[in-house]
Amino acid sequence: MKKYSIIGTTAFLALVLGAASCVKDPAPAAAPLPQGNVVWDLHESFDSVGKLTSQGWVLKNLSEPMGSTGWRQGRYESAQGMQYKFSGPVPFIGFPAYRANTAPTDFISADVSAVNGTGNISAWLISPQLPMKNGDTLIFYVRAADDALYPDYTRDRLQVRANFTDGTANVGGSAASVGSFTTVLADINQNYIENFNGGFPEVWTRVSIAINNIPNGVTSTGRFAFRYLGSNAGLQGPNYASVVGIDELIFKHKGQ
Repeated sequence: MKKYSIIGTTAFLALVLGAASCVKDPAPAAAPLPQGNVVWDLHESFDSVGKLTSQGWVLKNLSEPMGSTGWRQGRYESAQGMQYKFSGPVPFIGFPAYRANTAPTDFISADVSAVNGTGNISAWLISPQLPMKNGDTLIFYVRAADDALYPDYTRDRLQVRANFTDGTANVGGSAASVGSFTTVLADINQNYIENFNGGFPEVWTRVSIAINNIPNGVTSTGRFAFRYLGSNAGLQGPNYASVVGIDELIFKHKGQ
């Protein structure tokens, strides 16, 4: 959809099917210390995406047709010449990290290059196996590119899913499949609302998800996953994808 001078009614950010909260927080702040019987099972800043697989993370791109890149080191680079959806007075593609420890690219991102041309995006970022129990908390920061100066509106979507059953990274083999990740913890911009009009947040936004619905209340081999997806998305589809990023992820396990 082309932009017009009058902006439509602002829509809301949809986080559904999970006990999730979303708070815009563009200014970095020190992470709070755990209280009581809480232990930090996982803290990932995504400063070096290339090392994630050696730490048990799994990255899969099942987009159809598959593009050149799924999840990657945070995208924040100079825009040279005319580039689709990034043309106009936008000097950079992407955005800087929420918390840059070594470089502005100290986060993980996915974008329109996950699909080749136009199609269905399904790019997975899957956590290592973790002990989980009902009441645990997953916290992270997320955002999309600010498309205020782009020639077209963008529409991004991100699911957070969980596998509480078999401990695998099985997500099936197609853009539509979810494999063992049948539990939806959150669905950001499920209805593909234009980001600029309140769809996907365009500033770093804190998301907190309470883990529930684990069979028997506990598992020693749980996994959560981020699924960047788009239906009829890409360069020419109506659901134009841009760039989304995740930073400063913390998983809090309640322990015994």
